[in-house]
Amino acid sequence: MMDKDQAREALASADAAASRMRKAGRRPRTALILLLGVVMMVLTAVYGLLVQPRVPYAVPVLLLLPLLALGIYTATRPVLPRHYRALYAVTTAAGAGVYSLTVTIGSARFSGEPSWWLPGAVLCGVPFLVIGVMERKVGRSAEGQR
Repeated sequence: MMDKDQAREALASADAAASRMRKAGRRPRTALILLLGVVMMVLTAVYGLLVQPRVPYAVPVLLLLPLLALGIYTATRPVLPRHYRALYAVTTAAGAGVYSLTVTIGSARFSGEPSWWLPGAVLCGVPFLVIGVMERKVGRSAEGQR
């Protein structure tokens, strides 16, 4: 059985190995993530401000493509620091929740209202910003451990 010092050494060793694997793997794509966030904001705002309420229900589902791309990207990262996978999952789920509320309530009550759709669109882009910051942090920590 391990004592606390041995456990700390084992975790430090695992973190070092994970850092080497991250360096060898693909680099963080912070700019792409932030670009997806801008696309998500623009699509949500355009849908809410310009599209008539009689649009088929499939259109808001298609607007989820940037959020789905973010979820797939974060779920397929080969090596992450501890607890990041859970943070990615919670952030992506929160983004989907915000998007669902924005589109559902906005379509029913606030069609074409900038006071609803512009803040809603910005909130839909927040998960991309949060994950972009986390990606940048992971990239900096990997560079700092060289």
